[in-house]
Amino acid sequence: MSRVPLLAVAGAVVLIAVFGGVDAAKPGIRLVDDSPTGPQVTVFEAPDTLELHQNGLVTLKVSAPAAPGDAVYLDTAGTYGAGYVQVSDSVLDGDGGATLQVPARDYLGTFDYWVTVPATGTHQEVSSAHFPIAIVSPPPQTSPSCGGADPVKADGTPWVCTYDDEFNGPELDRRYWVPQQTESSGFTTGTKTTFACALDSPQTVDVENGHLDLSLVDLGEKRDCGHHLSSQYAYGQVMHYQTYAQTYGKFEVRAKIPDLQVPGSQQSFWLWPQTDSYGPWPASGEIDFAEMYSNTPGIDRPFLHYLPGTTTAGTNQNITHTDCPIKVGEYNTYGLQWEPGRLTTRLNGKVCMIDDYSSLVAGDGSPAPFDKPFYLSLNQAMGALGNVYDPTQVPGTLTTKIDFVRIWS
Repeated sequence: MSRVPLLAVAGAVVLIAVFGGVDAAKPGIRLVDDSPTGPQVTVFEAPDTLELHQNGLVTLKVSAPAAPGDAVYLDTAGTYGAGYVQVSDSVLDGDGGATLQVPARDYLGTFDYWVTVPATGTHQEVSSAHFPIAIVSPPPQTSPSCGGADPVKADGTPWVCTYDDEFNGPELDRRYWVPQQTESSGFTTGTKTTFACALDSPQTVDVENGHLDLSLVDLGEKRDCGHHLSSQYAYGQVMHYQTYAQTYGKFEVRAKIPDLQVPGSQQSFWLWPQTDSYGPWPASGEIDFAEMYSNTPGIDRPFLHYLPGTTTAGTNQNITHTDCPIKVGEYNTYGLQWEPGRLTTRLNGKVCMIDDYSSLVAGDGSPAPFDKPFYLSLNQAMGALGNVYDPTQVPGTLTTKIDFVRIWS
């Protein structure tokens, strides 16, 4: 990676022309000299981009009077840009060099980093100039087909596979799946008095024997969930949050939910907008293409949420749902076909509900709000009002088994 040196002297950054094969249009080596006699920090290599959840490395060298064994830190801006946080450290080797790790991040965006050499008895503290690292989504999965064969559209052309997880690996593919955690999000399921916290644990989220297990569990004792919350119940949820989102297409989830005939359990497979392009919920839309409640066993009730508009087909509603029977105690395939102006939910290949939507946020002929990227979420949740969890009737562990997730465009 070619770099153009940047020299910071007495608070000013000066671009130094470098010849002999260095591309001057690319980011440069970052240098700093905070005092006439202080050490100079040279960053030789730093990633321009890293994928979500991916680590990186920064290589550097520090000149005299810094000495082998001196500490060196990688810093980044604190929350909301205030202050700084040391994210990794090392010591200088015999040549004054060091390698620092860039820890993986859970959020997209561009973040500033810099190298700091703390003061010693021979020199004052010095820092390199700031350099940005962009955190980006992993590339879309490339697969010749989803599950070995792709369905065909009404016009005879095949759907193109864009995402396929058959859960045949030894563990959850965290490049794409992000477990929900109450500790970071504050989200729970259930009611205000009886609720479960989202937990990233093999007890709640696990991959084994070719399927993904999402579980609602009684932990036996209360645990701190963060956000001044504590509960003895935990649930599993995974999502493509900040990793993969798509506008329009065909979606399928094959799953077996718990065969529970009493209140307390809920399963949801849904699409959520990547950004609130049209305002807070429900203005930007929500597509719950499958929802199951244990107080009404054997029924799939898909829900669609958006601001109401008008449509000649007459199927438009703010929240629209219907009841479609599922095979109790067996695997069912829950699907969605998403087109401009129409959302079709399917159950085991058959149409469950069609909604020719229109919304107040849409202009003439616009398919808003369902014309922006949405990402997928799956959970095994605790029931809410009308379906309240009763520990005397519900087993200590309820598990939804996901056989596959397939997405086409």
